[in-house]
Amino acid sequence: MTTERTRLVRALSTAKPASIAELALAVGIGEPAVKRYLSELEADGLQFQVTASPDYQLGLAVDPMEEAHLKSALTTRGFPFADQVVLLDTVDSTSNWLTRQAGNSELHGQVCISEFQSAGRGRRGRSWRGSPYRNLMLSMGWRFCKGAVQLGGLSLSIGLALASRLRELGADKVGLKWPNDLFASGEKLGGVLVELNSSADKEVCAIIGIGLNIDDPSLATLDTGQGVTDLASQINGPLPQRTELIAYVLADLVRALERFDNRGFMPDQPGWNALDIFRGKAIRATSQREFVVGVGEGADELGRYRLRCDGGSITPIIAGDITLSFDPLGYL
Repeated sequence: MTTERTRLVRALSTAKPASIAELALAVGIGEPAVKRYLSELEADGLQFQVTASPDYQLGLAVDPMEEAHLKSALTTRGFPFADQVVLLDTVDSTSNWLTRQAGNSELHGQVCISEFQSAGRGRRGRSWRGSPYRNLMLSMGWRFCKGAVQLGGLSLSIGLALASRLRELGADKVGLKWPNDLFASGEKLGGVLVELNSSADKEVCAIIGIGLNIDDPSLATLDTGQGVTDLASQINGPLPQRTELIAYVLADLVRALERFDNRGFMPDQPGWNALDIFRGKAIRATSQREFVVGVGEGADELGRYRLRCDGGSITPIIAGDITLSFDPLGYL
């Protein structure tokens, strides 16, 4: 659905400043509403040129998605749930939006895509937020014919599907960091967040959140504690339109989820390990306030991360974080 806010963004230009009155006329809304939306957009991170006049002009061009075009692209790529896709201009979190629908409908195949998230979430409660109209932010519901205990490695299989597609499109430096991050050239490119809403032994409905930095110059100013990059900085060749990229991603995601439901992580284990950015490196794994230092050996058939410690013993990491180690005991 095209909102007033989206129409206002389309009325803004990088070439010519426009007054509040001109924007109100172009969008068909009152001047107070234009002022409110402009204030929201600026707070959300949309970049405007600084001019001597009070008029508004975009600092960088943006291209809001159109739902009809998006659903057409999804159908063309073979995504079977195009009629269950909702495109929003802004939302707190696409995963939160789907969670709120859980009591009203079957979530299997439902997708929420947003141009902006005000409270996007990453793993372990971390926040995730990107500039509006410049990134990929979506969540999808999926019902598995197995319990939660059988879903180890799910985020890894999803990450592999994403990384494989991006590499095929020309981003040949994309790799994977256990358990759910995409990296390129040593910097974070995106991530996967899987949330389960059922018991360990019954059918599970998962909400799968995916965030990918597409073309966002504002990333350079973020204080995230780690390097962050976008697809535009990593791809060799033309940057795909976000609509086309989402169509690729969702079609690939369905195939990955169907395969995982039937066979688990094992078929994806070799492919994931081939893209593991920490394999063969000295790393530190932190889990439940404890840490283990060793050399990365990739993921096992259940999706657990393996560390080769002193003496050659292998320690599987089930949950937690892994980072490059700077331990003074020789793991450098």
